[in-house]
Amino acid sequence: MQRLVRFNNIKYKFPYWGPLLMEVEMKDEVISLLLKKGKENQKKHLDARKKLAAIINKAYYYEKVEWFYPLFDPFVNAYIEAVSDYKEGAFKNQNTPTEWELDGLWINYQKANEYNPPHSHLGDLSFVIYVQVPEEIVKENEKTNHEHNNQGPGMICFEFGHEMQFAVSATTMMPKVGRAFIFPAWLKHHVFAFKSDVERISVSGNIIFKYDKI
Repeated sequence: MQRLVRFNNIKYKFPYWGPLLMEVEMKDEVISLLLKKGKENQKKHLDARKKLAAIINKAYYYEKVEWFYPLFDPFVNAYIEAVSDYKEGAFKNQNTPTEWELDGLWINYQKANEYNPPHSHLGDLSFVIYVQVPEEIVKENEKTNHEHNNQGPGMICFEFGHEMQFAVSATTMMPKVGRAFIFPAWLKHHVFAFKSDVERISVSGNIIFKYDKI
């Protein structure tokens, strides 16, 4: 995969490499369902913090996840197809996965000064879906991001490789409602804290692939 670029009338090609980080948009009804079921699990106190890296006071597991499979299956299939085009032999034994299963699904309620340190996940793929993003966080970032040597409050950052000259080793995005990221579980990522007195809510999970025997 290459990108043809023109700079001062000089054409050059930039070959992409690194992990496939996919950004997708979720429908409003899916977001509403994730919020509704998240509140149900919060009432049951299904605390997920002991298994998570996040410095967040409220994180809860979804107790039953069967309903999530048909909603997310199209996106997993899209990732499988995309990564197959992106990297030949991307999967084990050159064999495309035939099934997938969740290895955890949880909801995070992030408040002011809480954050997620650099970490990776278990499994094959991981994902994060943003279901509530107050505008105050976006405005805080726009107002203060120039004050620090980073991308500013509220951003999610994915990091690959070492920071070196002539290389881009990280990418950052401001979350928004309905935005989801799917990525290899080993990809390091972290979330910057914000100071606004609001609550941002995200849903995350891990995926394990299953293969037919050769």
